Amino acid sequence: MFITGKKRWLVLIVISLMAGAMVYVPFLRYSYYDQMVLLFSEYKAVASAANVNEFIGDYSFWFGLVCTAGYPIGGILADKYGEKWLLIIGSAMMGLCSFWLGIVPDRLSIIIIHIFYGVGTSFFIWNAYLKTTRKLGTAAEQGSMFSISEFIRAIMGMILGFLGVALLNRAIMPGNTTDLEVLGAQWRNMLFFNGGLFLVLALLVFLILPNRIIGAEERELTPSEAAGDIQEKLTAAAVVKVLKMPGTWLLSLLIFFCFSFTSAANGYLGSYTVNVLGISQTQASTFAVVRNYIIAGLSTLAIGFIADRIGSKVKTLGYYLAAATVLTGAVLFTKNSALLCVVMSFLFAAVYTGMRGIYFATLGEVGIPLSMTGVATGVISLICYLPDVYFAKLAGIWLDTYGAFGYDLIWYWVIGCGVLGIATAVITVRYSKKLKAGGV
Repeated sequence: MFITGKKRWLVLIVISLMAGAMVYVPFLRYSYYDQMVLLFSEYKAVASAANVNEFIGDYSFWFGLVCTAGYPIGGILADKYGEKWLLIIGSAMMGLCSFWLGIVPDRLSIIIIHIFYGVGTSFFIWNAYLKTTRKLGTAAEQGSMFSISEFIRAIMGMILGFLGVALLNRAIMPGNTTDLEVLGAQWRNMLFFNGGLFLVLALLVFLILPNRIIGAEERELTPSEAAGDIQEKLTAAAVVKVLKMPGTWLLSLLIFFCFSFTSAANGYLGSYTVNVLGISQTQASTFAVVRNYIIAGLSTLAIGFIADRIGSKVKTLGYYLAAATVLTGAVLFTKNSALLCVVMSFLFAAVYTGMRGIYFATLGEVGIPLSMTGVATGVISLICYLPDVYFAKLAGIWLDTYGAFGYDLIWYWVIGCGVLGIATAVITVRYSKKLKAGGV
């Protein structure tokens, strides 16, 4: 059925809140990295103080690996079975895992939890969320629809983020020392709340989503086009068709380079401000929530409208990559001035978080049909989110081995990705123009 009117916005809000929680919980290190170091090395002997950064990279590796393998499978499932039950199963799975993580179990259990987080994210929620969001808007609305969804996701992250800061801050004692028992108890409270939230969102999806959604873009097609688009079955030939599209691979690389900024900055700007700039853990977590959710919400909301004004989502990502590359250098070279570096980090966040708002609003621009959205987003996600597999592990080794210089290596790596990403954006824009002109 078509979803129209107020229900369309209700569905968008609910699935976006679910996607926001889905991104927040497996990446708690983005906001509470230093608190997690204490939890895993001192509150419980999950890892030694000498290699706790690498351990955080280890479970992040397993989460990323499962997601990378699972995105194409999730895309196939979304195209074959629809979105509703995938969202419900994934959200319930992540809720139960959050309860488990809240008790700070042993090393193996934490790795298993993040494997299940990866399954819930990639097999069930991610592609179903993307496909539902695309179906809710017409072709002309894709930029604003995805950016509004990202804004809602950021609101969810902001609420959860500040709740976490408020809870974990209770463990900070006079003299800026940390009461480990209080830290463990508040960590449990935070994760139990998150787990319950996943279950509530799964119930809401059950109540409001139809079993089959017909996309708004399909209403803009001629009757013959619509019949072909809706009735196209998921076959090996259809999958090969998507794999043969140059746009699939160009977007995969372009978003990979965009996401490289997010992976590095979200994961390590907070810890950078503590260990290089000398800011307290509470201030760093507060800044991280502001960057990752408040600034991110406003930036992802704005970019959709900016892209619509520019007339090309791909070209907009290219401009943003260029700005992000320059600002990465600014962060690196202002570290001797804490105040200036913090200001640069907020400007940097406005750019790298903004890019997320239109990652998957670019599909139509490179000729990917609505009927193959699931498979296409699965393939693209497999490639573009590869930093989730290796980067936390790599950065953890750099930090354990080189200390503060490890952060410099992180920023050098990101600058290299920026340069390659700009080149990819130029090629993709040229391909899109040829496609529109009928030259390919």
